[in-house]
Amino acid sequence: MSAQEARRQYRRPLLWLVLILGSARAMAAAPDFSGVWEVTTRVQELKTVDGKTPDLKAPARRLYDERRAKWQAGDLSYDPTAKCVAPGMPRILTLPYPFQIIQRPTRITYLFQWNYWNRHVDLSGKKLEAPYPLSLGESSGHWQNDTLVIETDGLRADNTLLDAAGMPHSESLRLTERLRLRQGGALLEDRIRIDDPETFSAPWETKLEFRKLPAATEIPLDICLDRVDAGKPAVDWSSPLVRLSKTARANPRAAAGGAR
Repeated sequence: MSAQEARRQYRRPLLWLVLILGSARAMAAAPDFSGVWEVTTRVQELKTVDGKTPDLKAPARRLYDERRAKWQAGDLSYDPTAKCVAPGMPRILTLPYPFQIIQRPTRITYLFQWNYWNRHVDLSGKKLEAPYPLSLGESSGHWQNDTLVIETDGLRADNTLLDAAGMPHSESLRLTERLRLRQGGALLEDRIRIDDPETFSAPWETKLEFRKLPAATEIPLDICLDRVDAGKPAVDWSSPLVRLSKTARANPRAAAGGAR
């Protein structure tokens, strides 16, 4: 072995050590999003951060108006999720069901109650590409100080909608989420930029908030088809959100298990 090859062999494990230590330091400094979360308000029509309907291009606007009229009349024939098809992103975040976040140095995993769906966010720094359009797309993230930035693309458009009222999107859809903790870790804010030039006149932003449920909260097994077979809706908007005790409402940080 030449001296140059020996140096390469020596540097390789050192490089891996540097990467591992760097990842560990970044994780140690990162906020902890782990826990069970639930959206704070019911979101059936997605709005911009200033409460307006986004500016859809003419064909998408006509389609949305048609679907929204059906939705208001109780006709969900336009919605594949009414037959237990995956809601897609970001719609799955708006459903009135809790989800769990499991945080690791190189991955964040969302475990959704609704029909046992899950989402993975890669934090390794690799550029990921979906092999084909997926219901929840392909997501990668990185930290900017105390904010987690998640970019998602590769989203399937033929059977997913942006909201319960039928807002359409194309496979050009790209989402950029900026997540940060608020109120001492009791709330998780998700500010979402929606960029889809085939559907909207310009990129726009919406915001979702989630409250952290008590540490002992367990997510029950949920099978959508069983619910539908029993004559219930695939997404039950009539069910109450998880109710916190008076103590939890008065002290959300304590209810969240003292999250930082």
